[in-house]
Order: sequence, then C-alpha cells, then structure tokens
Amino acid sequence: MKVTIPRRFRERYNRMVDDRKRFYEYLEKPLPKAFRVNTLKAKTKNIIDRIQQHGITIKKVPWYKDAFVTDEAKIGSTLEHFMGHIYIQELVSMLPPILIKKEIENTSKVFDACASPGSKTTQLSAFMENKGLIVANDVKFERIKILKHNIEKLGCMNVAVTNKDARFIKFGFLFDFVILDAPCSSEGTIRKNWNILTRWSERNIHSLSRIQKQLIINCFDMMKPGGILVYSTCTFAPEENEEVIQCLIEKRNCRLERIKIKGLKTSPAIENWRGIKFNDEIQKTVRIWPHHNNTGGFFLAKIRKVEQ
Repeated sequence: MKVTIPRRFRERYNRMVDDRKRFYEYLEKPLPKAFRVNTLKAKTKNIIDRIQQHGITIKKVPWYKDAFVTDEAKIGSTLEHFMGHIYIQELVSMLPPILIKKEIENTSKVFDACASPGSKTTQLSAFMENKGLIVANDVKFERIKILKHNIEKLGCMNVAVTNKDARFIKFGFLFDFVILDAPCSSEGTIRKNWNILTRWSERNIHSLSRIQKQLIINCFDMMKPGGILVYSTCTFAPEENEEVIQCLIEKRNCRLERIKIKGLKTSPAIENWRGIKFNDEIQKTVRIWPHHNNTGGFFLAKIRKVEQ
C-alpha cells in the first residue's frame, strides 16, 4: 500500500536536501537487494561464480569488495543464503563496522548495543576472524531469537548475547569499540517499507531523540579511553542525528573523526536546525541520502574517547 508523503515531512526535508525532485523520486523506488559474502564460511570469488551459475545478475559495490547488489529477489532462495555463505543486508547497514575495520584487532572487545537481527555483529565477527569478543545486546527479548539464529547460521564463535536496555547496562570491564545503531524513526527505510510514513510524526522523533541521548552517553561511558564509538541511524531527522552528537560533546570528553569511504558519496552534517547552531566538530559526521548512491538514508558519526 502506497501512502502520500506527509506535508510536514516535505516541509522539514525540503530545507536540507540538495535535490528535492530526485530525493522524492528515489523514496518511491524499490530498494535494490544487497548482500555481502560471509568470509567466515566462504571466499568471495567462489561465491560470485556460484551466484552467477544460478543465473542471478549481480553488481559489485565500489566501496566494499565483499558486497554486491542485485535486482533479483531469488537471491534469498539460494543455497548460499541458506548455508550462511552470504548475508542479505542493506548497503548502508554495512557501513558502521567498515568504519572501524582497519583499527579493530583480533583481541578487541566490541559492544554492539542494539544488535538484532545481527547484521553488524556477524559482519564484525568476520572482520575479527572469530577472535576477540563481541557482546551483542538487544533490549527486546523477542528479537534475541533471530539474533542468535543469525550468529549460529553464519558461524560466529566469538559472540556473547545479552538482553538488556543499553541505556542502563554495565559490565565489569570496558570495551575497545562500541557500535550504536540506535532505534530511530526509520525515515531512511521508506524505500523498503512505505508504511513507515503512516506512523510518522514529529512527536515520535522527539521521543526517540531523548532515548538516543541516554543510549549514547551510557555506551560512551562503557569504552576505554582511546576507544571508538560509531553512532548511526537510518533517519534524516536532525533531532536524532546531529542533536544527539551535540549532547555527547557537551557532556563528555570526546573527539570526532572524519569519515571518508572511497567510492561512496556522502553529504555534510546539518550546521544548524531550528535556531540551534551545532558544534563545528559535528561537520565531521556524514549523511547519506537515498538519491546519491541508490541506497536507504543513513547518518554516521565516528567518535573517539579522549584520554583524561
């Protein structure tokens, strides 16, 4: 069922998007299927050969050598998917682990704060070659089942699963890295689920922003000095993106790092919103608009904990 884009939605994002016509055109286009090779179980070259033998046309992703896109839904019915040799995952969802791929080590401790269904957890496990420790957490008990299923299916042996509210969870140790893909208003997933717009409201955005600010503070406090937190959302709302990072900057000693992924077009952060001028550091965060890379919408921030 297709619904009309709310007037208030257009009024908000007409003010910040670079090409309104293409933006709304892409929101109405279906999202291409994307997948990545699970390198814990398979080699990328072998998977490419096998997928092509099924008669499925795939295209390489320029910024991630193990990721591919296809217009054919039957990719989800292949033996490779059933066996966990590939994992179907939105392209923008693959970005948070990529931001720490070069820095992560086999001995690292990583906290995936809002982990289910396990897309980023399993990607991190592959990067770490099943070594070190990943704690995959989700607040909703009903989502733990699919999280555990994907961890087992993809052969991830270095993952522990917890079921806690990441705003309040504590451990007896500190982490080297935290991935906080925060629960959000999901505006960037409209191409996959048009019904997002049927429950869209600014009240919901403000409510989620309060939760996200609690999440980012607690997750930041769970890191070692020098550790890196990657904050991400799949929404366009400044209240859930730049404003959340502003909150962290004001309350904690941190430094943002510039984000540049070769082959991926990104846009700068919003400098101000509704009378609030954001800290200049926030210009190191990036936005990904659907019409720039034929993806969903996304926001990314890479934050280092400054040593006292």
